[in-house]
Amino acid sequence: MAYPTKPHNASRRRADPLDDEPPAARALRERGYMAELGQRLRTLREERGLTQQALARAAGIATDMVSRLENGHYSSPGLRTLVRLADGMGTTVAAFLPADASSTAARDPDAVARARLQSLLVRANTDDVELVAELAAAVLGRKR
Repeated sequence: MAYPTKPHNASRRRADPLDDEPPAARALRERGYMAELGQRLRTLREERGLTQQALARAAGIATDMVSRLENGHYSSPGLRTLVRLADGMGTTVAAFLPADASSTAARDPDAVARARLQSLLVRANTDDVELVAELAAAVLGRKR
């Protein structure tokens, strides 16, 4: 006698309201999400004074990938790509994910300035970092 089978984890899976979403609606929602992600990526990049080429170099990815992401034409970036972009800008992946409360912290002028400095230091060689440290010490010492 054959018994009906069900997937191993079927009994543990919670119902997802998006499971009933029509494919066209899901595709539209996903395109909107990627467009918003791209806009956040562009805003963060510009706040840090980076060009697409400079960000691509800092992240170790192709410039056209940055462009396609920012324009919403790259539909499924991998986590590795997003992590590299975040590292290249001195921020976290969460900062450019839509509907993320941490993105408001990225608008703080102090946080933006610090992130910009950090993203520039990522691209600098050791001698340049030493020079920046000496300049910072001189500027901070002058303010006292």
